[in-house]
Amino acid sequence: MNVDQHLKVAEWHIEQARLHATVEGGHSCGCPLTDDYQKVIDQVESGNIVDDDK
Repeated sequence: MNVDQHLKVAEWHIEQARLHATVEGGHSCGCPLTDDYQKVIDQVESGNIVDDDK
């Protein structure tokens, strides 16, 4: 993905997170927790944001 595509996906995910946090009765975006997403979560939680290409 290019920069613009990454930013659009990030913006969409931020909005989904906001809805999860604010919609009474819950919000379901349908995003599966994949192995790749879990790796990203683990990297963010560890404070180790890295370039996947390196």
